[in-house]
Amino acid sequence: MQLPEFKDRLNRLLLWPKITCRAKHKNMPVEEPPLRAELLNVDQLERHARSIAGAHRLATTPAEDRLLPRLAENEVVLVDAYDLIAAAAARNRRIAPAAEWLLDNFYLIEEQIRSTRRLLPRSYSSELPRIASGPGINYPRAYSIALELIAHTDGRMDCASLTGFLTAYQSVVPLKLGELWALPLMLRLALIENLRRVAVRIAKGRCDRDQASDWAEQMIRTVEQKPTDLVLVLADMARENPPLTGAFLAELTRHLQGQNPNFSFASSWLEQRLSDQGQTTEQLIQAEGQAQAADQVSVGNSITSLRFLAVNDWRKFVADQSLVEQTLNRDPAGIYSEMDFATRDRYRHAVEAIARRSSSNEYDVAQRAVQLAQAEVGVQSDARMHHVGYFLVDHGRSALERLVQMRLTFGVAVEKFRRRFPLPIYTFAVAVITVTVFAVLRHYSRELRPGTPLMWLMAFPILMSAGQLAIGTVHWLMTVMMSPQALPRMDFRGGIPPAHRTLVVVPTMLSSVAAIERLLEGLEIRYLANRERNLHFALLTDLEDASTESREEDAALIQQASDGIKDLALKYEHERLDIFFLLHRDRRWNAQENVWMGYERKRGKLADLNAMLRGAAGRFSHVAGDTTILQQVEYVITLDTDTQLPRDSAREMIAAMAHPLNRPVLDASGQRVIHGYTILQPRVGVSLPSAYRSWFVRLLGGDPGVDPYTRVVSDVYQDLFSEGSFIGKGIYDVDTFDRRCGDFPENRILSHDLLESCYCRSALLTDVVLYEDYPSSYTADVGRRHRWMRGDWQIAAWLMPRVRNLAFVQVGNPISALSRWKIFDNLRRSLVPVSMLSVSLLAWFFGTASLGMLATGFIIGAVTVPSLLSAFLDVAVKPTDLPVRTHLISAFSAMGRPFAQCLMTLIFLPYEAFISLDAIARTISRVHWTKSRLLEWKTSSDSERTARSDLSGFYRAMLVAPGLAIMSLVWLALMSRQNLLIAAPLLLLWLFSPAIAWWLSRPIAPTPVRLTHLQTQFLRRLSRKTWRYFETYVTEEENWLPPDNVQMNPNEVIAPRTSPTNIGMALLADLAAQDFGYISVGCLLDRTRKTFGTMARMERYRGHLFNWYDTRTLAPLAPQYVSTVDSGNLAGQLLVLRSGLEQLVDASILPGRLQEGLADTLSIALEKSRESQQPRLGSSDSAESHSPVDGNIVRLLQRQIEDLERCPHLVSDTISLLAKLIDESTTTLTLVSPLVHPELNWWLSAFVRSCSDHLSELQRLAGWAMLLPP
Repeated sequence: MQLPEFKDRLNRLLLWPKITCRAKHKNMPVEEPPLRAELLNVDQLERHARSIAGAHRLATTPAEDRLLPRLAENEVVLVDAYDLIAAAAARNRRIAPAAEWLLDNFYLIEEQIRSTRRLLPRSYSSELPRIASGPGINYPRAYSIALELIAHTDGRMDCASLTGFLTAYQSVVPLKLGELWALPLMLRLALIENLRRVAVRIAKGRCDRDQASDWAEQMIRTVEQKPTDLVLVLADMARENPPLTGAFLAELTRHLQGQNPNFSFASSWLEQRLSDQGQTTEQLIQAEGQAQAADQVSVGNSITSLRFLAVNDWRKFVADQSLVEQTLNRDPAGIYSEMDFATRDRYRHAVEAIARRSSSNEYDVAQRAVQLAQAEVGVQSDARMHHVGYFLVDHGRSALERLVQMRLTFGVAVEKFRRRFPLPIYTFAVAVITVTVFAVLRHYSRELRPGTPLMWLMAFPILMSAGQLAIGTVHWLMTVMMSPQALPRMDFRGGIPPAHRTLVVVPTMLSSVAAIERLLEGLEIRYLANRERNLHFALLTDLEDASTESREEDAALIQQASDGIKDLALKYEHERLDIFFLLHRDRRWNAQENVWMGYERKRGKLADLNAMLRGAAGRFSHVAGDTTILQQVEYVITLDTDTQLPRDSAREMIAAMAHPLNRPVLDASGQRVIHGYTILQPRVGVSLPSAYRSWFVRLLGGDPGVDPYTRVVSDVYQDLFSEGSFIGKGIYDVDTFDRRCGDFPENRILSHDLLESCYCRSALLTDVVLYEDYPSSYTADVGRRHRWMRGDWQIAAWLMPRVRNLAFVQVGNPISALSRWKIFDNLRRSLVPVSMLSVSLLAWFFGTASLGMLATGFIIGAVTVPSLLSAFLDVAVKPTDLPVRTHLISAFSAMGRPFAQCLMTLIFLPYEAFISLDAIARTISRVHWTKSRLLEWKTSSDSERTARSDLSGFYRAMLVAPGLAIMSLVWLALMSRQNLLIAAPLLLLWLFSPAIAWWLSRPIAPTPVRLTHLQTQFLRRLSRKTWRYFETYVTEEENWLPPDNVQMNPNEVIAPRTSPTNIGMALLADLAAQDFGYISVGCLLDRTRKTFGTMARMERYRGHLFNWYDTRTLAPLAPQYVSTVDSGNLAGQLLVLRSGLEQLVDASILPGRLQEGLADTLSIALEKSRESQQPRLGSSDSAESHSPVDGNIVRLLQRQIEDLERCPHLVSDTISLLAKLIDESTTTLTLVSPLVHPELNWWLSAFVRSCSDHLSELQRLAGWAMLLPP
């Protein structure tokens, strides 16, 4: 509830005595009958469903949405009714049972209204088939079905009635998928409609009762004061002409019954009025009672049904009810039913989309797809074509569209053209924007006209810079225009099948004892997060490069790694014996590199692994674990040393690889992967610990931490070309990978990941995320990119038609045009900083002021425009469930990081240009002249460890940037002063760029949060009030378990149920209460022991507590299930409890915060005593008389708090003070009535209990202290 809405409602409740229901009657909504028809059993419901299915006629033209306006109106009516009932309850008026239901469950109704409004956009409702005639005209057919079902069950919804009704309906007319998905919302709307209708009756009855109470009170006062004036009151009532309803008469009769005999005259008058209408008081009161009973049943059923709708598994419901689902389950390949929900849903949406644009209904489209797949069985050897998905979401879709004669709209035609020619469209768009930008620059600068020397110097740098702007713009456009699609996936929640056995490997180096310990720990963590029977884990290791074949420490490192793997195997032998492996290679002499090293580094390790998995021997010199089972491995998941494998992510990768549409298919020559993928590359995020090491990581490292609801994100290459790039962390098919990547030349390929994805065809798995560390230092990150650029330029030869193979013989280049574009794009990207710097310097040094300004603006624009476009889109597109102000604040706040990244690009431009030139020059010289050091590599961890972190180190490393800035300033001051002011801002940033890089790379020191005295006092009082809940309700009656909740108004009602999370919270609340000084250690142990005793008696499932128990009977509540969230919460809470209890062993017998804890309780008592001395909000003469607390009690409480604050931390003094406080407070309690001041009485009693608890403990543990002299 929003704050203004809450304040408005509070004011209405406070002003209620001044509001009369006479005015309410004038504004009361028109009373409509509740949705009640003849109650039908299951068989009758099914016959009725078939009847209305035959009667429904659908409209052919769209109509205006009527559901959302009605929902808004219903919300207003329900809120008004709730306010009316709540005000009556606040005045201790009797309320009807149906009104009690509404009052107790209104939070649920509000939640359902909000969620329905959020989940039902107008466009969705308008697309649903609508009724053409009858009572539900122009309403969606699904809504009419919901109304019928609720009317004939009196709002009582369950799976049996709902399933039977829909099955019977669809036996006559099939429902669309959209209608099935909309049905839960339609049922909510219908139930809310029913509640609205009953609420109007309740509100009207409430007003009638309030009027009757007013008249009765007036009559009673008149008879007590002047009985002869009773006739005048009756005359007034006759003129007022109140509605003589059952509610009015029942309330009036209740008030007057048993009162003064004079009221017989009033009763006779009322009977006479009713007899004129042919009614009697008894008839109306009896009818009112029956109506109340019926309303109670309707409201109770509707609220129970809303709860059912909130917890029911609608995914399963739609799958069970969908005729399309039943048809697709007949997939000839038998794959459809084995896929995960998201993939099956994608197939169903494909059927829906095709049916929408053809004359066939969804059921017919699904049947045709199955028939096409069946026709290929026995004809096509390609198993993909036997699967129905081939004709729904793959290359066979065109055949299905032709078969059902789907209409070719303009949008569909554009999409087909884009999918047929993605690379030409992409390159054409980039070229057009590049040329346009270049032409605009030429148009506005005479110095860039054809033939000028400056034009020849600047043409190439401008084209490269404009190309960067063009590609950024095209990527933004593609992201806006295309929706990302997840790859189809199998459902392996039941476990990875043996046919898809997979090995997780970490190619790494054995460098030190500490490093090996981290490797073993990381391998164990990856296993614990991915415990699957057919998943294995291995370290794939080399030793560091050396000048000799072996070094003194080699044997010890290998032995440590081997022993560690054996220890892990022993630790988990109760699960399996084939989980962990060590595969180690010895060094080999590399004559070209003139060093002993692991053959071809990581690429060589993976090649040797693939050979070993297919039976080759002798590839590894040291092996730990029985590798026989590994020859059955189909897939390998390769990770870097610092890559985390989150929970179940291995299973998700394998499930995607195993889907038939993703499996790699080679052409007839076996040289190209033409369908499917050999490699799947998950998204890679920044691990949470590394994300906060420095501002540099926070700005450049992406979104940190684990997203429990990982979603598909957009990637231009995957969305446009259906291909991605491999970056060395992912899953691959062993057979195809080994076949396609086994012919690379030796001592040539440093960055092999991109080339492997070009040869094998890879895809991005954007809804699976791996996490790894990000370099915290700018210089370490630049060093990493320097290595990547060298690797990219070393494979530049693959742009050519012919390349060298393993035998160093020229052969035809087998990679596709798209793969060559990827390689070219990497080379182009490495030239962008050089080009941008060249454009700036040439314009400043040799151009006029106009050219200098134009070039500077161009460079800044090339860097910032893509971010500006994304920011504009973020601001323009507002989520429907966010207020405008919240959206704008969020959107503008999110702009900070991308613009900071743009600023960093400009600041570090000279240094990054230098790094690019250095990498390119080194690569060219090594490839074409020296032929050595082509495999030079330094791990990220080594780069970070050896990087200088002091300011002088950054200036030495980045000297080229300030040096260039100074030289440029001097040149401009002497030769081109007109450009000095234009260039000065950037030159100054370049001058201080090492200092900026140093500042960004510094570790982020946590800022200590210091609370003010008032904040501390507030939190202490809040914690004491929180402990009151556990102190009051975790009792023997509840078996020392915490109730889930307690309703306080209008009456206190304890919900006698609890969950593992609640139990853990109660145990930690006990621990925190002892820490804060509210209870003694003995009390803590006693409460903990009692709760543990109860937990020992509770029924479990395989050692896990069920999610809900009755706190009084300890029986598990239906439906019985185990929640991983709650079990995990309890496990974590028990670990915290254990740590806290262990610390008590060495704790002092005099708790350090005893005095503070007691003072917290007293301060709340003092607060309550002062509140009693203030005028009550909304008090009136008729309110309960105000009885302030005696001022002496207030002064006593203040003095006691001061005594606690002054008490020295000595056992003897504390015992004396506790005894004194108990005596004083016990006396004070006799002066405070629990009826007049219940809150103050409770807090004083709690203070006495707490003092007695601590005193008893100190006397037991330190009785000797009482013998000491004062």
